Amino acid sequence: MGNPLGLILALFGIAQAAKPYGFARFQEQMDAIGSKRRSSEVEPAEWKVLWTRVMGVILTVIGLGLLLG
Repeated sequence: MGNPLGLILALFGIAQAAKPYGFARFQEQMDAIGSKRRSSEVEPAEWKVLWTRVMGVILTVIGLGLLLG
């Protein structure tokens, strides 16, 4: 069988592609640490949610390539 890192990347990529809003919101909350804005008030931009989904698909493809290769 392939590289076990491939399984981790594929699973993480699938989760990120399936729920991009949650991942993007978490990133925005981490960015809000230290600012005057509350982390519960942040919302990710539409482009960030789309980019998160695209990256999830890319991670899935790379992970499957490592797993099967």
